[in-house]
Amino acid sequence: MRSQRKMSSKNKGRGGGEIVAFAHPPPIRAQITHKQRMRYQCNTTGSQTVTFQNILDGLLLATSATAVYDMFDVVKIDFVEMWVGGSAAVPVTVTVDFIGGVTGAGGDGVVWSDTSMSIQPAHVKARPSKMCPAALWQQSSTAPAFSLPNCPVGAIIDVMCSFKNANVPPVLAQVVAVGAQVGQLYYRGLDGVATATTKFPALAVEFI
Repeated sequence: MRSQRKMSSKNKGRGGGEIVAFAHPPPIRAQITHKQRMRYQCNTTGSQTVTFQNILDGLLLATSATAVYDMFDVVKIDFVEMWVGGSAAVPVTVTVDFIGGVTGAGGDGVVWSDTSMSIQPAHVKARPSKMCPAALWQQSSTAPAFSLPNCPVGAIIDVMCSFKNANVPPVLAQVVAVGAQVGQLYYRGLDGVATATTKFPALAVEFI
């Protein structure tokens, strides 16, 4: 207690008032940041590798009837969560793997998997390790964010994403649009493909 009194006395002026250090404005973010749980449903059994381009192409802004641009410049994955129902006779399995694989960093080598038992659905909630590429800010690229080695029909896939703008030139979506409305925000499938042909349609209001 004595040392605390001494320290506080040093911060007092002659009149007993507290001396306040000259204040500076705190740092601010120059980017727009956004966090969103993106929800998809699998309509074709199989496996899928999801790239950072696929995820960023999932939220688009139309500038013409055919041109749609990524709403955000960079993304990182907080977690991937999956559910799928089964039956007592036919169990089903869901699997998530952060395979990673970009220069200077690799995947975390963890396979998240669960199998349904009787009427209990299969369910996983997979988080990438701290230094896995999926957990770090990534621009649009064909580098893998994660893979779904087992993804049965009807599986619900939630991807919790953190987005932000990084003051780089806007990125045109890999697949052109048809009949888009200028200024409209659109969603696409988890594979970055237009809703008409995607294997993982977004469960959202506006899609193209």
